[in-house]
Amino acid sequence: MKLHSLLTCSILGFIQANEVDATSRIANATDDSDSGSDNIFKSTSALVKCTVSQVHGLTPPDAKEVPVQYACTTDDDDNILFFDNDATALLGKGFVSGETRLALAPQAMSSDGMINVQQAMAPGAVAISNGVENNRRRKLTTTGIKEVLVVRVVSAAYEPSQSEARMSNDVFDDANNLRVRYDDCSNGALIFDPATGTNVNNGVLTVTTTENLNGMTWQNCGRIATNGARGIDRDYTMIVCPDVVNFGGAAAWGQMTGSISWYRSRYASAPIVQMHELGHNLGHSHSGKDGVTYKDPTCNMGNRGSWSDTGSNFCFNAAKTWANKWYEEYHVTVDPSSGSYDGTLVGINAVKEDNIAETGQDVVIKIDSSGETDLYIIYNRETGANNQVPENGDQVVIVAQSTGGSTSSWRAALSEGQVYTQGGWSGNGNLIVKVCSLETGTPGSARVLVYATGQETLSCDSSPVSAPVNAPVSAPINAPVNAPANAPVSQPTQNDPCKDNSLDFLFRNKIERNCEWIGKNSKRIDARCQDPAAADNCPDTCNTPGCSAPVNAPVNAPVNAPVSAPVSQPTQNDPCKDSSSTFTFRNKIERNCKWIGKNSKRIDARCQDPAAADNCPDTCNTPGCSTPVRNAPVSAPVSQPTQDDPCQDSSSTFMFRNKIERNCEWIGRNSDRIDVRCQDPAAADNCPVTCSICA
Repeated sequence: MKLHSLLTCSILGFIQANEVDATSRIANATDDSDSGSDNIFKSTSALVKCTVSQVHGLTPPDAKEVPVQYACTTDDDDNILFFDNDATALLGKGFVSGETRLALAPQAMSSDGMINVQQAMAPGAVAISNGVENNRRRKLTTTGIKEVLVVRVVSAAYEPSQSEARMSNDVFDDANNLRVRYDDCSNGALIFDPATGTNVNNGVLTVTTTENLNGMTWQNCGRIATNGARGIDRDYTMIVCPDVVNFGGAAAWGQMTGSISWYRSRYASAPIVQMHELGHNLGHSHSGKDGVTYKDPTCNMGNRGSWSDTGSNFCFNAAKTWANKWYEEYHVTVDPSSGSYDGTLVGINAVKEDNIAETGQDVVIKIDSSGETDLYIIYNRETGANNQVPENGDQVVIVAQSTGGSTSSWRAALSEGQVYTQGGWSGNGNLIVKVCSLETGTPGSARVLVYATGQETLSCDSSPVSAPVNAPVSAPINAPVNAPANAPVSQPTQNDPCKDNSLDFLFRNKIERNCEWIGKNSKRIDARCQDPAAADNCPDTCNTPGCSAPVNAPVNAPVNAPVSAPVSQPTQNDPCKDSSSTFTFRNKIERNCKWIGKNSKRIDARCQDPAAADNCPDTCNTPGCSTPVRNAPVSAPVSQPTQDDPCQDSSSTFMFRNKIERNCEWIGRNSDRIDVRCQDPAAADNCPVTCSICA
């Protein structure tokens, strides 16, 4: 039975059962989020309700661009309904991709299961809402661990050139792919893991059809794939169709914002194509330059990198990096109509490799003034995750983008001494962005000035506005903030020196924060509390000397089972037994020990998370439990070291986090980061003294 028939039957069945005139209900609703429209969307599921998203096509470099398509994802079963023509006029000026909602009556549907734009524009055929909450809609984020299902569509005559094993390797396991690129660019904040389920092999499902795939549209190939994947839990779906399927001139398509992407087989293994289409799913539009939609050479939402299976190592431009929020702690906003910026930018790898200063360095600047298109600035370091950026490496790059989901436009790439000028900035003269100095060492930095000539003039000859790290931002450290430090905490005054302030304060002289934010990431508390404003306002969270709360309250269960507990005689709470409950993995997502161990290639990486190590000692092979340790054995007595002394740091380098060569001197170089770095098994193995594993 065709999709249209299924939808029509379900609608008519409900109408007959409830004696409701769906058409008249829609006819009485307006195009905006008024009470009539609200009532329709909040009422029973009589009508086909769906969320509209743009679907963007990617073409190879210098090929003709393809027009944007529109699709509507149904609430009940995640069917994708496409429009048979341009839906711009139907959706109206208030349309927001991934948010605008439709309620469709039967007459809005064509016989082939598509939304007929002409029929939908007739009175009574559709209700449109741009502000109704849809609790069923998938909440998309740019962080966390997401499961991806790759669906191969095959027939007796045609199939993708990649086998299941090859497709799994090209998306999840080889040297450069979707998972590697996002893991690397996000500093581990966004991980794409293979989905699991019936007939799913390492994240890949093959769906066989008797329909003729030769000349079939990519939309119908996708319909076959999603129907065949019903019942399989996943966050994202990548559909790979044979090359004979008609892709309308595109290499691939992706929902923005959404969860589905479609690939022509010959392009499905290219990391740049995978990363680009999942970028659309995350809510990004394209990145252009000089009026050409895909031309920005600094961003994967352009398409200037390698289209080979090997791909290129580069990430996103400043606007997309800002929206992803992976480096949000190092974002800064400046409004030149009322202020200015004189500071230092570093690349994303300074954060990734822990080379960024705790104060005084930023990753992305947003220039935000009333009446002007926002500008974003980044130091495009050509190193690490970004070491193969096609152009403008080691330059300060400026892009413009009006809203989070709009196309960004490359404006300038500046080297040392160069200036970007934009006239008539918000009625305050010319906007000036100048690069005073630019260093490409480790980590590399750029001193940047941002100001409007109608407000003030900054000079590279003056000292940076940002005070040196050792200069007190507020009162000198030895001046008591509230009551003197020797005031007894057991008898606090009215202004308790050990009580956190409930108000917002200016963190690092840049951004409004509060004590809840300072303490929400346990791994970053010490670093954040180095800021005097944080220390002044949050003595409890920052564990100010003389206050009772410890910096990080010790967890009841040790991260690794205590070696003193006799494994042969476990207590009722066996320290070597996996928990059967779920826990919060990486402070982001609920997982259990079965999931930690289901991918043997990822166990070591997942067990670096303290919650995983705590709850899954068996799966994670905690030292002292019976399963042999994957790295160094714990059976060697510490008090009687062998020739390879288990209490002596190695003098050799090792692969830190399976990505970068490091040594024990680097592990211990930043005292605030030792505990975090020592969660890596290779660091713990090679640096037992630095990591305080030995007494």
